[in-house]
Amino acid sequence: MKNYIVQTGATLTGALADGVLNIAGTYGSPVSLLWSNIKKAEYVAYGAGTAQVSTVTISGTLTPGNVVSLQISQDLSKANTVGPREKVAIITHVINAADTVTSIAESIVAQVNNQPLEVVATNSAGVVTLTATLPYAKFSLAEVKDDGANSALATGTAGVMPTGFTGAELVAMEIAGASASANYSVFKFIYAFPKSDDKIVNETTEVLNLYVASTVSATDLLNSLKALDIADVTGNATADINAALAQVREYLAKLS
Repeated sequence: MKNYIVQTGATLTGALADGVLNIAGTYGSPVSLLWSNIKKAEYVAYGAGTAQVSTVTISGTLTPGNVVSLQISQDLSKANTVGPREKVAIITHVINAADTVTSIAESIVAQVNNQPLEVVATNSAGVVTLTATLPYAKFSLAEVKDDGANSALATGTAGVMPTGFTGAELVAMEIAGASASANYSVFKFIYAFPKSDDKIVNETTEVLNLYVASTVSATDLLNSLKALDIADVTGNATADINAALAQVREYLAKLS
C-alpha cells in the first residue's frame, strides 16, 4: 500500500498525456499512473458526521412497583481497538411511592452515565436526552419493560457516520505530509504496476491512497475517472461534463 498527501493550498489536477495521468500537488513528488493500469478507483469526500441524539420521555400515572426498563446497544468497533466491539446496557427503575417523572428520569441518567458507553445522558423535566459522544458511535434504544406505559422513546437526530479522515487520524497513521489541522477526502486506486522485463514476473497489484485536504478541489481528477467509468463516487461531488468529455477525447486521441 502506498499513501500520498495532497496538501492545503495545492491544485489537484489530473493532466492526461500519452496515456499517463500526472497528478500534481502531492507531497514529495507528483504521482504518475498509466490509465490502462488503473483497475478501479473510489472517491470518498470528507464528512464530519453527526452524533445521534435520542430521548426518553417519562409521563403518565406512576404506580408503585411498576418497572421502567430500557436497553441501549452500541457498536464501538471503530472507537475500540481492544475489548468488545458491541456494548449492551440494561437500565431499570422500579417505581416507588415517592417518585416523580423527574426522579425517574434522574435515575435513568445516573445509570446511563455509569455505563461504559459513548453516550451522555441529561434530564430536563422528565425528558432524558441521550447523546452519542462520537459521530460513529450510533446506538439503538429499546424498551425491555414498561408496565405502566410510562416511557416514550424517540430519535431526534439520526447518527451519520463520518467519511474520509481527520488530519489527526492520518498523523497517527504516520502518513508523511499530513497536517493535524486539516481534514481529508480520499481517492483509492487499485493499480497494477507494469511487468518487469523478466516475463516470469507478473504485474503486481497495489492499493494507492491519495488523501486530499478538504480545501483542495478534487473535481478535475474526479471527472477524469468518472469519464472513463472506473470511479465509484460517494459524498458530495460536482460533475463538470465538459471537462470530463475533454479528458475522454484526449484519451481516445492517444489510442488512435
